[in-house]
Amino acid sequence: MKPLTFVLAAALVLALAFQAVPAHGQAPAGGCKAGTYYVASLNAGIDPGAADFLTSSISNAESVGACNFVLVLVTDGGDGASMQTMITAIQGYQQWGGNFTTVVAPQGAYAFSAGSYIAESSNQIFMEPGTTIGSATPIVSGIPTGETNSTMTKDINAFASYMSTLTADHGRNQTATSLMVTKGVSYPDQLALKEDVVNGVIDSTTVQGALAYLGVPASTPVNTPGIRSTLISVLSNPNVSSLLFLMGVFAVFADIYHPTVILSVVGVVMVALALFGLGVFGASPLAILLMVVGSAFIFLEIKTQHGISALIGVAVFVLGFFLLYQFPPAAASSPASGPLPPATFSGIPDIAWGLMVGLGAAVVVAGLYLRSIREALRRRPKVNDPAALVGRQGTMESDLRAGGRGVASVASEEWSVTSSQDLRNGDPITVKGVSGNTLTVEKLST
Repeated sequence: MKPLTFVLAAALVLALAFQAVPAHGQAPAGGCKAGTYYVASLNAGIDPGAADFLTSSISNAESVGACNFVLVLVTDGGDGASMQTMITAIQGYQQWGGNFTTVVAPQGAYAFSAGSYIAESSNQIFMEPGTTIGSATPIVSGIPTGETNSTMTKDINAFASYMSTLTADHGRNQTATSLMVTKGVSYPDQLALKEDVVNGVIDSTTVQGALAYLGVPASTPVNTPGIRSTLISVLSNPNVSSLLFLMGVFAVFADIYHPTVILSVVGVVMVALALFGLGVFGASPLAILLMVVGSAFIFLEIKTQHGISALIGVAVFVLGFFLLYQFPPAAASSPASGPLPPATFSGIPDIAWGLMVGLGAAVVVAGLYLRSIREALRRRPKVNDPAALVGRQGTMESDLRAGGRGVASVASEEWSVTSSQDLRNGDPITVKGVSGNTLTVEKLST
């Protein structure tokens, strides 16, 4: 592998790692400025990209002294660690002196699962007609065999306690919000207002109408996720990272047969991006190691050609892939319930199962391809292979007595030669055989 490949890959990973860390602005010495607003709009799943966007936005709001932060939220949930990163950032903004408001808008929007926890951590929550909030029962990973019922009960109770704490901190109905967790209850706008789950329902169906209702000046920009946050969201998707990882490994090993600097760089960059995404996602080192080992076994098939290595590789890679969904421990904890268990608010998607079927098919195709690579490598002529010179013609470069040794030029190279004939310098010859690195030649008949 070219050194340039590793340099480029390392530079890329460092650049992404640097970009992944939000730039925290310094708040003005005088604190927040009354009547100032910062608006952020998030219409996406709760993942590391969403967490990066909100934490960066809050830092920007503090840096300009915005006393009021408005989050326009539409989400169907996501992973627990990112959710708690976002809640921690919201709580930090409130401690700084800012007022945080979540608006579920426009009409038809929803804040489900992790989104409902984020909303309930806000100072105020407003909804528009036709919107919904709730359904916050977690999907807890890593439950030991035989402990499913007891562990799930404990974990759901922990998250219910956490939701109650968030809700009570802002004077809303903690009994109603706890039902979001324990029973998976969702509240449409009017029912949410009646049950004191939210602070109000805005008589508008648009985002701009909601912002106007809250007193946000019309000139205030609505910030949305940028390239960095979007890239983090894409790469932190375990399906995307796994595909990138596998494609990168294939590209690197295909370079054995098609040696090009470009293919090597592309392959290593893909692997680097995948590892970055898995790291941001919080994948366990064991999962990543299993994927690496699985890939190595798949390509060991180049040498073995028995199919066993490929099957082992697929099994190990698939195991590592599913371990990606064992989410890391939550980043923050509830004061009432202690550390929260590892959890997410969305299950393994159907695309993950489809990916595994596709992987099996890809390995079959790759196995055939790798077999063709091996056969092609076997048939490739060796560099400076004397056997390939049999039948070639050349010229004597020295005199040669029968049975002795001399020098001849064959295929533009000088070779040690022997012959049963006397040959003179300049005689045309033909190669009849090879013994080691010595050619057996005869005088070419004219």
